Amino acid sequence: MVTMVPVLERWVVVECPFWAVEPGPFHPAVSRTPTPGEVGALAWALIGRVDDVAEAVDAAEAVDAFLAYDDDHFSVPGGLRITSDGVVVEPGCCVGLEEWRDWVDVLAGRVIWLGHSPDVQVEQLGPVVRVWCDEDLTNPGFTGPHVDLQRDALPGLLEDVRRDLLGFLDALGEWARVTVPAHADRLVEAVDRRLVISPPLDL
Repeated sequence: MVTMVPVLERWVVVECPFWAVEPGPFHPAVSRTPTPGEVGALAWALIGRVDDVAEAVDAAEAVDAFLAYDDDHFSVPGGLRITSDGVVVEPGCCVGLEEWRDWVDVLAGRVIWLGHSPDVQVEQLGPVVRVWCDEDLTNPGFTGPHVDLQRDALPGLLEDVRRDLLGFLDALGEWARVTVPAHADRLVEAVDRRLVISPPLDL
């Protein structure tokens, strides 16, 4: 069974001083039903990377810095994790979760860039989309670990990703109304806009 889930890269450079952050893996999944602690960790992964957050004295100022950040320069490391029969494909470096809709281009036969270290590669094979975990780990001619996606299954997988992100948005709103009540609605709107969650997929 193939699964595709959105993940964020955990912000580990500075511990979050503003709210509780649940420990977890380097790439925590963006679940549609996260616990408050998981929401706190994902919120910090999104917010903690903004430079001006380092000057904040409380949670409200940290969120203010995030809201003031220029949308055109927003990027948060992460992407889509693909698993099948024990093979796990993690997003590469320098790819952001905000680029998750690039996978729609795969349906049109395009090859998308999925980052480096690991150097994830997409190969178009007719009805199959083969995703290689890391080009650096393969033998010449690509004979390393990979996941085969049936092209006609990809729309459903991407709709599942969107449902995960929509569920996270709902949980983020509940968390924010407790943690930063005056900023809750604007935080949800900003995350929705920057990760391009709400608009229907063009499949």
